[in-house]
Amino acid sequence: MTKRSSLMERLSTRSAKTHGALRKRRVFRWLGGRGAATLLFGAALSVGGVAEVMDNVHFVVRKDLDGVRVVENSNGHRQVVATLADGFAANSVFKLSRALPDKLVSRQNDLFTPSWMTEPSYGVPAQKVPHDVFHQEMARISGTIRRDFFQNAIPFGDIIQEKALKYDVDPALVAAVVETESRFRSGARSQVGARGLMQIMPRTGRWLGARNLDDPEQNVEAGTKYLKYLQGRFDGNLRNAIAAYNGGEGNVMRYNGVPPFRETRSYVKKVMSRVQQRHQQLKAYEQAQR
Repeated sequence: MTKRSSLMERLSTRSAKTHGALRKRRVFRWLGGRGAATLLFGAALSVGGVAEVMDNVHFVVRKDLDGVRVVENSNGHRQVVATLADGFAANSVFKLSRALPDKLVSRQNDLFTPSWMTEPSYGVPAQKVPHDVFHQEMARISGTIRRDFFQNAIPFGDIIQEKALKYDVDPALVAAVVETESRFRSGARSQVGARGLMQIMPRTGRWLGARNLDDPEQNVEAGTKYLKYLQGRFDGNLRNAIAAYNGGEGNVMRYNGVPPFRETRSYVKKVMSRVQQRHQQLKAYEQAQR
């Protein structure tokens, strides 16, 4: 029997005994299964000498909006060995990982930071645009028509247009998400606690810089910023970004696309349909104004 296998057997035995002892105690009932798992994870990785026999194994502890995932890299093979959505257990595992040697564990914090945002192009396409007087005037007229359309035809359209322009997101997409999430009701609240026009969870809102989700401007800014992040996260794949807004980016990554959840699939279909509808309405409005 090799030294590595012998040590791993001892670790497994020790973890099993600890787990059994915890189940008999009141602390297990207080912490719950995931809380106890956090303690076991720390105990197992902190045993002296474990790093010496795991030269080809490395763990990555990733923290994002959905929780914490522990990914094992072993001889080029990657697999998710733990997923924690519970706030206490997830935060405990992430904090615990900081105390472990970098050789064994590295951390990846994927919570929202300004570095995720590309420089806003303020609605101007990335390709070169002629700068002669004619094209500048046509662009000004087109921008005015679009602003008038959203202000006059869409509830909260002035805010939607402003935030979409600020973060370089299609305003038709923002309007479609608002309509699908809240039907343009600024005081909407879900059973799980999502609030406002774009149904932002308080924790997500804080990460995105929103202090008052009942305020339409703060709510739409946070939701638009999140849509911008998700579009970048999924390389511009609109369907995946919409699915992640509803079902969580972790699920989209797990299923490598729109997850097989009836609610999420229906959500993506509704939003995509409403985006197309707004584009058609805008086109008709532009033609009527010329």
